[in-house]
Amino acid sequence: MKNGILTLLLIFLMSNSFGQTKAKVYLNHDHNYSTTYSYEVSEITIHSDSSYTLKSWNLINKKEWKKYKSNEPEISSGKITQNAEFLTLTEYRNENRTDSNWKIKVTDKRLVFYSKNKNGKLRKTKTYKRIGIK
Repeated sequence: MKNGILTLLLIFLMSNSFGQTKAKVYLNHDHNYSTTYSYEVSEITIHSDSSYTLKSWNLINKKEWKKYKSNEPEISSGKITQNAEFLTLTEYRNENRTDSNWKIKVTDKRLVFYSKNKNGKLRKTKTYKRIGIK
């Protein structure tokens, strides 16, 4: 009986150690300065298979941001590729590649977006804070 329980315990522990890693979720909320909506909440999920999912919620004002999940998000997805010290996110909508390519750096606590300024140098544009694992 003890050997059976020990064997089942070892099998369970080994199956968990060889499974896929969990997806990391990052959140950003800020003013978006559009004509219709004044506040945006974005949630990006980095999957272990070199892909990502971006969900965006456009809100009327900042007061609504804590209830953003009650609204319908705009969803896009894409592939992640390594490019020197940065990762590049390539967006796909309706299974077609778009012109959106973002340079990012990923840490355990943050995800930082970079874009080129007038001089061609990279500058920080957005910072996402890690909120959990799915």
